[in-house]
Amino acid sequence: MRFSIIINCYNTLPLIKKCVEAALISTDKSSELILINNHPPYKDALKFLEDFKHPRVKKFDPGRNIGCMPGFQYGAERAQGDYIVKLDDDVIVPRKNWTGAMYQALKDFPTLAYVALQPSVVKMGTSQVKRPRYTLEFRRNTVLFWCMMIKKQLWKKHFFMTNLPLYGVGERDYERKANNLGLKKAYLTSHVCTSLGRTEESDPLYGAWKLFYVKKKTHRSEFNEWKSSFLIGPEEAEIMRKFGYPENQIEEIRALLAKNHHEKSLPESTPSSSINN
Repeated sequence: MRFSIIINCYNTLPLIKKCVEAALISTDKSSELILINNHPPYKDALKFLEDFKHPRVKKFDPGRNIGCMPGFQYGAERAQGDYIVKLDDDVIVPRKNWTGAMYQALKDFPTLAYVALQPSVVKMGTSQVKRPRYTLEFRRNTVLFWCMMIKKQLWKKHFFMTNLPLYGVGERDYERKANNLGLKKAYLTSHVCTSLGRTEESDPLYGAWKLFYVKKKTHRSEFNEWKSSFLIGPEEAEIMRKFGYPENQIEEIRALLAKNHHEKSLPESTPSSSINN
Protein backbone atom coordinates (compact mmCIF):
# COMPACT_ATOMS: atom_id res chain seq x y z
CA MET A 1 0.00 0.00 0.00
CA ARG A 2 1.46 3.35 -1.03
CA PHE A 3 -0.95 5.93 0.46
CA SER A 4 -3.12 6.06 3.59
CA ILE A 5 -5.55 8.98 3.64
CA ILE A 6 -6.72 9.66 7.17
CA ILE A 7 -9.97 11.56 7.61
CA ASN A 8 -10.72 12.52 11.19
CA CYS A 9 -14.54 12.67 11.29
CA TYR A 10 -16.16 15.17 13.67
CA ASN A 11 -18.40 17.21 11.41
CA THR A 12 -21.86 17.42 9.86
CA LEU A 13 -22.95 14.53 7.63
CA PRO A 14 -23.07 16.43 4.30
CA LEU A 15 -19.46 17.61 4.71
CA ILE A 16 -18.13 14.19 5.74
CA LYS A 17 -19.90 12.49 2.82
CA LYS A 18 -18.62 15.00 0.26
CA CYS A 19 -15.08 14.78 1.63
CA VAL A 20 -15.06 10.96 1.49
CA GLU A 21 -16.65 10.86 -1.97
CA ALA A 22 -14.07 13.29 -3.43
CA ALA A 23 -11.19 11.34 -1.87
CA LEU A 24 -12.47 8.04 -3.29
CA ILE A 25 -13.11 9.42 -6.77
CA SER A 26 -9.66 11.01 -7.01
CA THR A 27 -7.61 8.01 -5.80
CA ASP A 28 -7.12 4.39 -6.89
CA LYS A 29 -6.35 0.98 -5.38
CA SER A 30 -2.89 2.15 -4.30
CA SER A 31 -4.67 4.24 -1.64
CA GLU A 32 -6.64 3.31 1.46
CA LEU A 33 -9.01 5.66 3.24
CA ILE A 34 -9.05 5.57 7.02
CA LEU A 35 -12.10 7.10 8.69
CA ILE A 36 -11.69 7.92 12.37
CA ASN A 37 -15.06 7.92 14.11
CA ASN A 38 -14.31 10.77 16.47
CA HIS A 39 -17.91 10.67 17.71
CA PRO A 40 -19.37 13.73 15.97
CA PRO A 41 -22.26 15.34 17.87
CA TYR A 42 -24.71 14.57 15.06
CA LYS A 43 -26.75 11.35 15.04
CA ASP A 44 -26.91 11.06 11.25
CA ALA A 45 -23.12 11.44 10.96
CA LEU A 46 -22.60 8.76 13.61
CA LYS A 47 -24.92 6.38 11.77
CA PHE A 48 -23.12 7.00 8.49
CA LEU A 49 -19.76 6.19 10.06
CA GLU A 50 -21.16 3.03 11.61
CA ASP A 51 -22.86 1.80 8.41
CA PHE A 52 -20.57 2.97 5.58
CA LYS A 53 -18.71 0.25 3.69
CA HIS A 54 -16.26 0.39 0.80
CA PRO A 55 -13.46 -2.03 -0.16
CA ARG A 56 -10.83 0.71 0.17
CA VAL A 57 -12.16 2.19 3.39
CA LYS A 58 -11.18 1.20 6.92
CA LYS A 59 -12.91 2.59 9.98
CA PHE A 60 -11.51 2.94 13.48
CA ASP A 61 -13.28 4.07 16.63
CA PRO A 62 -11.24 5.40 19.57
CA GLY A 63 -14.43 5.31 21.70
CA ARG A 64 -14.75 9.09 22.12
CA ASN A 65 -13.76 12.40 20.59
CA ILE A 66 -9.96 12.46 20.90
CA GLY A 67 -9.42 15.56 18.79
CA CYS A 68 -7.90 16.64 15.49
CA MET A 69 -4.18 15.81 15.55
CA PRO A 70 -4.68 12.96 18.07
CA GLY A 71 -7.22 11.51 15.62
CA PHE A 72 -4.72 11.77 12.78
CA GLN A 73 -2.06 10.05 14.87
CA TYR A 74 -4.53 7.35 15.89
CA GLY A 75 -5.12 6.62 12.22
CA ALA A 76 -1.44 6.93 11.26
CA GLU A 77 -0.46 4.25 13.76
CA ARG A 78 -2.89 1.87 12.03
CA ALA A 79 -2.12 2.92 8.46
CA GLN A 80 -0.67 0.46 5.97
CA GLY A 81 0.63 3.05 3.50
CA ASP A 82 4.22 4.14 3.09
CA TYR A 83 2.93 7.72 2.89
CA ILE A 84 0.22 9.10 5.17
CA VAL A 85 -2.14 11.98 4.44
CA LYS A 86 -3.99 14.17 6.93
CA LEU A 87 -7.22 15.26 5.24
CA ASP A 88 -9.71 17.48 7.06
CA ASP A 89 -13.28 16.22 6.97
CA ASP A 90 -14.67 19.41 5.42
CA VAL A 91 -12.10 19.61 2.60
CA ILE A 92 -12.69 18.67 -1.04
CA VAL A 93 -9.61 17.43 -2.88
CA PRO A 94 -9.16 18.03 -6.65
CA ARG A 95 -10.04 15.26 -9.10
CA LYS A 96 -6.60 15.17 -10.72
CA ASN A 97 -3.89 12.87 -9.34
CA TRP A 98 -3.02 14.80 -6.20
CA THR A 99 -1.60 11.83 -4.26
CA GLY A 100 0.81 11.02 -7.10
CA ALA A 101 1.90 14.66 -7.35
CA MET A 102 2.52 14.96 -3.60
CA TYR A 103 4.43 11.68 -3.61
CA GLN A 104 6.57 12.79 -6.54
CA ALA A 105 7.39 16.10 -4.85
CA LEU A 106 8.58 14.29 -1.72
CA LYS A 107 10.70 11.98 -3.89
CA ASP A 108 12.16 14.83 -5.95
CA PHE A 109 13.13 16.92 -2.92
CA PRO A 110 14.70 14.78 -0.15
CA THR A 111 14.95 17.80 2.20
CA LEU A 112 11.17 18.29 2.05
CA ALA A 113 9.61 17.11 5.33
CA TYR A 114 6.01 17.30 4.15
CA VAL A 115 3.91 18.80 1.39
CA ALA A 116 0.34 20.11 1.38
CA LEU A 117 -2.22 20.91 -1.25
CA GLN A 118 -2.65 24.65 -1.58
CA PRO A 119 -5.82 25.74 0.27
CA SER A 120 -8.13 27.85 -1.88
CA VAL A 121 -7.84 30.75 0.61
CA VAL A 122 -4.02 30.90 0.35
CA LYS A 123 -2.57 33.03 -2.44
CA MET A 124 0.28 31.73 -4.56
CA GLY A 125 3.69 33.29 -4.01
CA THR A 126 6.11 34.51 -6.64
CA SER A 127 8.65 31.68 -6.44
CA GLN A 128 7.33 28.57 -8.18
CA VAL A 129 9.23 25.36 -8.90
CA LYS A 130 7.69 23.71 -11.97
CA ARG A 131 7.88 20.02 -12.75
CA PRO A 132 6.02 18.01 -15.42
CA ARG A 133 3.45 16.66 -12.91
CA TYR A 134 3.15 19.51 -10.44
CA THR A 135 4.15 23.03 -9.39
CA LEU A 136 5.71 23.47 -5.96
CA GLU A 137 6.22 26.47 -3.72
CA PHE A 138 8.44 26.28 -0.64
CA ARG A 139 7.15 28.32 2.29
CA ARG A 140 9.04 29.88 5.20
CA ASN A 141 5.86 30.47 7.16
CA THR A 142 3.31 27.94 8.38
CA VAL A 143 1.82 25.51 5.87
CA LEU A 144 -1.86 24.73 6.53
CA PHE A 145 -2.79 21.06 6.90
CA TRP A 146 -6.09 20.97 5.02
CA CYS A 147 -4.49 18.12 3.08
CA MET A 148 -0.90 17.20 3.99
CA MET A 149 1.32 14.24 3.08
CA ILE A 150 4.37 12.95 4.95
CA LYS A 151 6.38 9.75 4.68
CA LYS A 152 5.23 7.42 7.44
CA GLN A 153 8.75 6.46 8.52
CA LEU A 154 9.68 10.13 8.92
CA TRP A 155 6.46 10.84 10.82
CA LYS A 156 6.99 7.87 13.13
CA LYS A 157 10.59 8.84 13.88
CA HIS A 158 10.28 12.60 14.33
CA PHE A 159 6.68 13.86 14.23
CA PHE A 160 4.77 11.60 16.61
CA MET A 161 3.68 13.81 19.53
CA THR A 162 2.21 13.13 22.96
CA ASN A 163 -0.15 14.98 25.33
CA LEU A 164 -2.03 16.59 22.46
CA PRO A 165 -5.16 18.73 23.13
CA LEU A 166 -8.28 18.40 20.99
CA TYR A 167 -7.20 21.36 18.88
CA GLY A 168 -4.33 23.85 18.73
CA VAL A 169 -1.39 21.52 18.03
CA GLY A 170 -0.50 20.78 14.45
CA GLU A 171 0.96 22.97 11.77
CA ARG A 172 3.19 25.11 13.98
CA ASP A 173 4.49 22.12 15.94
CA TYR A 174 5.34 20.32 12.70
CA GLU A 175 6.97 23.51 11.44
CA ARG A 176 9.19 23.77 14.52
CA LYS A 177 10.18 20.12 14.24
CA ALA A 178 10.97 20.48 10.53
CA ASN A 179 13.08 23.57 11.23
CA ASN A 180 14.99 21.73 13.96
CA LEU A 181 15.71 18.91 11.51
CA GLY A 182 16.80 21.33 8.79
CA LEU A 183 13.92 20.23 6.55
CA LYS A 184 11.61 22.27 4.33
CA LYS A 185 7.86 22.45 3.79
CA ALA A 186 5.86 23.38 0.72
CA TYR A 187 2.52 23.72 -1.05
CA LEU A 188 1.54 22.09 -4.31
CA THR A 189 0.19 25.22 -6.00
CA SER A 190 -0.87 23.18 -9.03
CA HIS A 191 -3.34 21.24 -6.88
CA VAL A 192 -5.84 23.31 -4.90
CA CYS A 193 -8.21 21.98 -2.24
CA THR A 194 -11.37 23.68 -1.02
CA SER A 195 -12.96 23.86 2.42
CA LEU A 196 -16.73 23.67 2.94
CA GLY A 197 -16.34 24.78 6.54
CA ARG A 198 -18.46 27.93 6.18
CA THR A 199 -21.06 26.71 3.72
CA GLU A 200 -24.75 26.32 4.55
CA GLU A 201 -24.21 22.60 5.16
CA SER A 202 -21.73 23.25 7.95
CA ASP A 203 -22.54 23.99 11.59
CA PRO A 204 -21.51 27.62 12.27
CA LEU A 205 -21.09 26.86 15.97
CA TYR A 206 -18.64 24.04 15.24
CA GLY A 207 -16.26 26.36 13.38
CA ALA A 208 -16.46 28.95 16.16
CA TRP A 209 -15.80 26.27 18.79
CA LYS A 210 -12.58 25.22 17.06
CA LEU A 211 -11.43 28.83 16.80
CA PHE A 212 -12.03 29.65 20.46
CA TYR A 213 -10.66 26.30 21.61
CA VAL A 214 -7.33 27.44 20.23
CA LYS A 215 -7.52 31.16 21.02
CA LYS A 216 -9.13 31.10 24.49
CA LYS A 217 -7.45 28.27 26.34
CA THR A 218 -9.28 29.04 29.59
CA HIS A 219 -12.59 28.16 27.89
CA ARG A 220 -11.76 24.70 26.58
CA SER A 221 -14.54 22.15 26.80
CA GLU A 222 -16.32 19.57 24.64
CA PHE A 223 -18.41 21.01 21.80
CA ASN A 224 -21.84 20.27 23.28
CA GLU A 225 -20.90 21.76 26.65
CA TRP A 226 -19.25 24.78 25.02
CA LYS A 227 -22.20 25.75 22.83
CA SER A 228 -24.56 25.85 25.81
CA SER A 229 -22.32 28.04 27.98
CA PHE A 230 -20.12 30.25 25.75
CA LEU A 231 -21.17 33.78 24.76
CA ILE A 232 -19.76 36.23 22.20
CA GLY A 233 -18.65 39.54 23.73
CA PRO A 234 -16.55 42.39 22.28
CA GLU A 235 -13.27 40.49 22.77
CA GLU A 236 -14.60 37.33 21.13
CA ALA A 237 -16.08 39.29 18.22
CA GLU A 238 -12.72 40.94 17.57
CA ILE A 239 -11.00 37.53 17.47
CA MET A 240 -13.55 36.38 14.91
CA ARG A 241 -12.98 39.48 12.76
CA LYS A 242 -9.24 38.82 12.74
CA PHE A 243 -9.95 35.35 11.35
CA GLY A 244 -12.13 36.60 8.52
CA TYR A 245 -15.63 36.29 9.96
CA PRO A 246 -18.00 38.88 8.43
CA GLU A 247 -20.30 40.78 10.76
CA ASN A 248 -23.41 38.83 9.72
CA GLN A 249 -21.78 35.50 10.68
CA ILE A 250 -20.59 36.91 13.99
CA GLU A 251 -24.13 38.03 14.78
CA GLU A 252 -25.57 34.67 13.67
CA ILE A 253 -23.20 32.76 15.97
CA ARG A 254 -23.80 35.24 18.81
CA ALA A 255 -27.56 34.65 18.52
CA LEU A 256 -27.25 30.85 18.35
CA LEU A 257 -25.04 30.75 21.44
CA ALA A 258 -27.32 33.10 23.34
CA LYS A 259 -30.32 30.90 22.46
CA ASN A 260 -28.51 27.74 23.63
CA HIS A 261 -27.42 29.49 26.83
CA HIS A 262 -30.98 30.66 27.50
CA GLU A 263 -32.47 27.20 26.90
CA LYS A 264 -29.97 25.61 29.28
CA SER A 265 -30.78 28.12 32.02
CA LEU A 266 -34.53 27.41 31.88
CA PRO A 267 -35.80 25.29 34.81
CA GLU A 268 -36.89 21.77 33.97
CA SER A 269 -40.65 21.41 33.54
CA THR A 270 -42.53 19.96 36.48
CA PRO A 271 -43.97 16.49 35.82
CA SER A 272 -47.76 16.48 35.46
CA SER A 273 -48.10 13.89 38.23
CA SER A 274 -46.51 16.31 40.69
CA ILE A 275 -48.93 19.04 39.66
CA ASN A 276 -51.90 16.76 40.20
CA ASN A 277 -50.72 15.88 43.66
